[in-house]
Amino acid sequence: MELGLVVAIVVLLVVLLLVAAVVVVLVTVLQRRRRDKGLAERATQVDPMAAGPLVSDPRKLKAGDVVRLSGEEGEWVVRGTLAFDEDGYRWKEHLLDGSTAAGERRHWLSVEEDEGGLELVLWDRISGSDLTPDSAEVAYGGTPYRRDERGTARYASTGTTGAADSGTAEYADYLPADGGTSRLSFERYSAGSSWEVSVGRVVLSESVSILHS
Repeated sequence: MELGLVVAIVVLLVVLLLVAAVVVVLVTVLQRRRRDKGLAERATQVDPMAAGPLVSDPRKLKAGDVVRLSGEEGEWVVRGTLAFDEDGYRWKEHLLDGSTAAGERRHWLSVEEDEGGLELVLWDRISGSDLTPDSAEVAYGGTPYRRDERGTARYASTGTTGAADSGTAEYADYLPADGGTSRLSFERYSAGSSWEVSVGRVVLSESVSILHS
């Protein structure tokens, strides 16, 4: 066999091997793209609020998460979070914004876990109130409240909360004298400033659905 023919055959074999390798790579890429496209299509077809692999965990709430509240219309977006720390005891307050073209709607949702378990309280700020936590007992809306605790905690702010990025806050929490599920809270973020007063109600974790971002 002539040397030229041998070289031609070798070159042809090399070319065929290269073509085969390219074909394998192309097939692999196309299969991967089809798989990714299928996953994306299935993801858009699944209701993110339906029961499934997405688990609503209030302890993992963060800015950008979407919340649905039982008994409340529409969806609420977490605008920001205040994380408090009082000598190692920690809790969080999340600003929920459900504002629409029809008007502004906001709540605060506190998430606190202690020996009694996880407690969620949905809060509304009381504007123009002259209440202060200087007394052990106060009344609001016809309900008498007794002071449960008062203290000072460090806080860190993320997202939009209206507070500084970090600092110290005073607080005082009151429980209803009749043992109900309402709550009354006082907070202020600088000495000598006016108290921010909020009235709240305990909500069950089952009544809160979360789409984590």
